[in-house]
Amino acid sequence: MSALFLKMPALGLALGLIVLLAPLGVATANAQTNADVAPLLRVEWQPTTETWKRPGLTGFLYNDSMYRIGSVRLRVEALDAENKVLSETLAWAYVNVSARSREAFTVTRPKVGETFRITVESFVLIAREAAPQSP
Repeated sequence: MSALFLKMPALGLALGLIVLLAPLGVATANAQTNADVAPLLRVEWQPTTETWKRPGLTGFLYNDSMYRIGSVRLRVEALDAENKVLSETLAWAYVNVSARSREAFTVTRPKVGETFRITVESFVLIAREAAPQSP
């Protein structure tokens, strides 16, 4: 019975290490997956033309990956005639974009600049979605 009692602390220590180190493995997997998904995201946009709204930039966020994404943060850069950045802001696109899909967004137009560049700054992976099934 004393031999079993001596093995219990070692078992507790092993389980404790597994619990402490498990999130590190998950974080590494997510970081690698974000890096894989980022090139599969793209943005198309145009200035809003409605006169009754605040000037903005509206468009679509395309997700060509196998993951649903959300909490998308966009970098909006105002450019001069030589494509040099005059100002930049970060804006949230309050959308969840399904895998191989697109969602519309609207952000406030910067006060300076005539041309703009919008890129995906960050996002959160929500879930991997199954590939479409053919009939």
